[in-house]
Amino acid sequence: MIEKIKLTYSNNRNIIKIVRYIFLSFVFLFITWFFDIKYPFLKAEMPEILLLTPEVTSSFLSNLTGTFLTVSTFTLTTILTVLNKYAGSFTPRIVQDFIDKPNVLSLFGVFIGGFFYTVLSLFMIQNVDSETPLISGTLGIFYAIAAMISFILFVKRVLSDIKVGNVIENIYNNADKLIAKESEKRKIAERFDSGEWEETYKIYANDSGYLYGISAEKLLNLLKDNKYEIVINKRINDYVLKGMYIAKLNLSKDLDMDQEEKDKLFKKISSNIIINVKKNDTKDYHHEITNLVEISLKALSPGINDPYTASEAIIKIGILLGKLFSSENFYQILEEDENAKIIYNSYSAKEELQLSYNQILFYGKADPEIAKTVLNSIYMVYLVADKSVHREIEMFFSYCYNLCKEAMDNQSYIDQLDEIYKDFEQKKDDSMDREINKEE
Repeated sequence: MIEKIKLTYSNNRNIIKIVRYIFLSFVFLFITWFFDIKYPFLKAEMPEILLLTPEVTSSFLSNLTGTFLTVSTFTLTTILTVLNKYAGSFTPRIVQDFIDKPNVLSLFGVFIGGFFYTVLSLFMIQNVDSETPLISGTLGIFYAIAAMISFILFVKRVLSDIKVGNVIENIYNNADKLIAKESEKRKIAERFDSGEWEETYKIYANDSGYLYGISAEKLLNLLKDNKYEIVINKRINDYVLKGMYIAKLNLSKDLDMDQEEKDKLFKKISSNIIINVKKNDTKDYHHEITNLVEISLKALSPGINDPYTASEAIIKIGILLGKLFSSENFYQILEEDENAKIIYNSYSAKEELQLSYNQILFYGKADPEIAKTVLNSIYMVYLVADKSVHREIEMFFSYCYNLCKEAMDNQSYIDQLDEIYKDFEQKKDDSMDREINKEE
């Protein structure tokens, strides 16, 4: 139930961020009704400065209604302009990243909520005695001040996030946090001895869609008197079809169940591997790396032709992959106890390198700046990565070096690539010598 609520919130978070501020305006309306209509005698204890005459209140709320309506339209136009800038100059994938920032959609909700408050307040106080002081105008003043502060924060956000350097840095910071958690879980992950398993069953998807997440805590204690592990082989944001193989169940001994009971168990396991109509764009580090790749490709397009922006994104990719490869494991234990482990298999080093650099190489291998940056980026991955993946990185570095070298039409460019290659080979040998000395 909780997972369904979280999923519903994630799929509808844009409208929810707007609606919650509209709900706040109705809270203000209730306060207005309580003091101005239902129990007006309670205002006798309030300071006079908080009370306005009906004439002043009506005039102020009328002007504020038009202001809120106008600024709501202006705010929506500004947001759409920034989104078009993001989609046109960076990548459509990061449009949601800007929308999720604080003070973006919330500002739109503030002004819409303010419009509802002022209009409905005018409706409520229209028959109030002309001598009765009101609190509704005072609340409108406070609301207007809060709205202006929100607008200032929104302008600050737009001016900051419209810069390409800040966009790349924000994506990098988001990915860095997710990778730090992922790496920590990989380092401490230990599987059961594979020789313990007597039976293995395949688990198939109950629905079609994107693999959104795993309710690992619900997969523990499914079986009593049996040691088991559930291994999810499909990756987060992979698209799966109903009936597609997505996981396997390893058991230390055979299930003492008939076929119908087994089918119910497998269906229960599958139902806790969450399939959604939308991708998970908040908890998947690979989504953020893909954003950096697409920004690089956009910068390399003939219409923009900005290789230095592409280089900045490529360097960030190398730093992130180096941190990701800091463990020899490419899986993590989501949940475990003495009898059960829920295991998620992620991308291997070879897959990560190919997914991160292949498209950049395809479009930028003939650009000397991009070719040098790609090689330097992979070099960074090697320096930070665990030695268990060094062989894969060396092979990929050599592949990239040869690919870029063949694409160059100038000997001076080839010489620059040769320098990077020689430096990589020398540092690689030095690193191997240090490891040998350490072991001795």
